[in-house]
Order: sequence, then C-alpha cells, then structure tokens
Amino acid sequence: MGRHYFFLDGDAFLGDVSKRFEEEEFLHDFKQFLSYAVKYKIKLTPKNRWIPMKHIYAINDLFRNPSQLDDTVGDKVYKTREEFRAPRIYFIDLLAGASECIVADDRDVLAPGPLYNRFLNMDGFNKKRWLVLAWYFHLDWDNWTPEGDFGETIQQKNLEAVPYIKEVSNIRHKVNFKKFTKSYIENLSLKWNAPSQSLNRDLMEWGIERCLLQPLSWFDIIRFAHKIEGKYNIRKVKDFYVQPMGKIFLEELVKMGEKIKTKHG
Repeated sequence: MGRHYFFLDGDAFLGDVSKRFEEEEFLHDFKQFLSYAVKYKIKLTPKNRWIPMKHIYAINDLFRNPSQLDDTVGDKVYKTREEFRAPRIYFIDLLAGASECIVADDRDVLAPGPLYNRFLNMDGFNKKRWLVLAWYFHLDWDNWTPEGDFGETIQQKNLEAVPYIKEVSNIRHKVNFKKFTKSYIENLSLKWNAPSQSLNRDLMEWGIERCLLQPLSWFDIIRFAHKIEGKYNIRKVKDFYVQPMGKIFLEELVKMGEKIKTKHG
C-alpha cells in the first residue's frame, strides 16, 4: 500500500466542506502538537523514547478539550507518569511520525519531518485524509497496542482498507459494540491468551476498540455511546454511530480507493 494514496486530487471537497474538516477538534489538536514539538525541540526519554510528562501536560493544555490525564478509581487518584498512559496524545505522537510530519533526529530530539510543510499547506479534507491513511498504512500498531502483541496481530491480518472503510461508511444506525467486535474476532481468527474465556473476549474487544474504532472516534468520524459498569463505575463502549460529516468523508475515501484499485488492476 504505497504513498500514492496520499497524493490524490481532493477537488470533490471544496469551500465550506473542507473548512469544516479544518475546524474539527482532532485537526486543531494535531496542529497544536506539531507546533509545540517544533517550538520546544522535545528530547525523548532515553529508555522508551517517549515524550517527557512535563511536555505531555503542557501539550494537553493546548488542546480544545484537554483530556483528564490522572485516573480516579474509587476515592484514589493515580497520576499519569508516562506518555503511553495518555492515549490520545500518544496516538497523536505516533501519527505525527507515521505521517512524516515529525521526526526524531540522531539526538532523539523532535524536529519537522520531510512532509511537515506540505501537510500544513493542505486544505482541511486533504489534511484529514493524509492522517487517516497514515494511521491505517504507516502507524506502528504494535507500539500503539503492545499488550498481548494484539496491535501487531491485527496489522498482520492485512485487513484491507477499502472494504473496512466501506463497511463503516455504510452504517446507518447505531451499531452494537459487542456484535461488531464479535464479527472481527471470528472472521480474523483473533486470539489473546488469558486465564479465562470471558477475560479473553474482554481483552480482544478492548484491542479491537483501541486499534480499529478509537482512532475513528478521535478523527471525528464515529461517536461512541457509553455505559457505566461495576462498583468502580468503569466506562465501557455500548454502541457507536457514524457522524454525518464522517460519512461524507468515508464515502469519498472509498470512491478514491476503488478508483486506485481499478487503475492498478
């Protein structure tokens, strides 16, 4: 799946539609991340090559709707101590590298990547398309979801982009989360070694949510409906639906992908 996916003509999306994509929360936050990383020349941690937490908190404050970085379980508050535990920022960090907007130099300092300026000069639709395809084709899913080697497992299944995106774009109503994940667990023959069958399924559902659905939610394409469970009030996905602008975006992406498949036989 080559980089030619990134350089298609986006004339179908002009004017107000592209401006609306430009104004979406994820693009706003992604650009804030790029600006901060370039301005402050962040040096990554020596062991895991993560962004130090002082920068994570500063970046989070620049976002349109800052995340709650500290976890509360019952009456206890657990302070986030590593980038991996701030999932949205960690995803944006990985995506900045996958899209070649940001690179780490030989001193492990973040700097503008080869496509930094090109990305910033795109219109809203093409920025969004660039990032969605960078996530799907170039982001290291093993780094994103290392637990149980699940991210690597899903990526190795070579789940084709066009059929998956087309399936999501065809959603008309709310989709039950458990039914959605069940089909992927069975069709992809996914496994996760766990002490019990119920825990095994719970972990696979979480892995599918993190790898295939959570990014679409952050891209403002789908929206989750949640439920609260257990004595610790754990928040879980109940179902999800495709947002109107998300549907428009996906349908255009599918058209472009099908044109490429036709062109390349």
